[in-house]
Amino acid sequence: MRLRLVGYFGILLTALVFGLVFGQVFGVAAPAQAAEGTVSAVAYKKIPAGQPMTVRPWDNSDENLKLAEEFAAILVERGYRVSDDAPLIISFSTRDVLGYWSAGQRRHILELEGHGGRTGGEDARVRLNLYSSQGGVLNRGKEPGNVVPSKYMIEVTLDKRKGERLWQGEATAALKRTDGFTLLRSMLPTLLDHMGQTVRRKPVKF
Repeated sequence: MRLRLVGYFGILLTALVFGLVFGQVFGVAAPAQAAEGTVSAVAYKKIPAGQPMTVRPWDNSDENLKLAEEFAAILVERGYRVSDDAPLIISFSTRDVLGYWSAGQRRHILELEGHGGRTGGEDARVRLNLYSSQGGVLNRGKEPGNVVPSKYMIEVTLDKRKGERLWQGEATAALKRTDGFTLLRSMLPTLLDHMGQTVRRKPVKF
């Protein structure tokens, strides 16, 4: 009976811990939130009206090729023409800076106890030590250690095919409750809102 109860509590604890860790620490089940970031841009020349554009990633990774499709779709929605041999070229690159956390570790003990046998003479006890570095597994609301989230950046230039630069801009945001590709994709419309403008570290939400 003792072994059966320990096995039962082991299964229960496994499910509980996975739910806590993935649901609270990593935010898998958390609702999406708007990312906060900045946009910077410099306008060098007036963008010629009515001229089509070519979208060109600076590297041909699968992620950037998908972003190029998103880029082209946004431009078309805004009334721009997109073609492979256009006189204007929009080039872009993406990069990320990985975040980290450190210190602030706290120890927690989760204990479940059951009484087995018809007379209650058999006991089963399972103890599990949990360590939280971000105050989110079993000590919600307490101060975490030093946490620096990952940041993602997309850089864009708009040039004439002959080489003259018209505009360039960049958007940066911290990665929270989403994946890197989804964050980069959400940054595109806001960055393109500032095409042709000059702004310096303007706070925005993506």
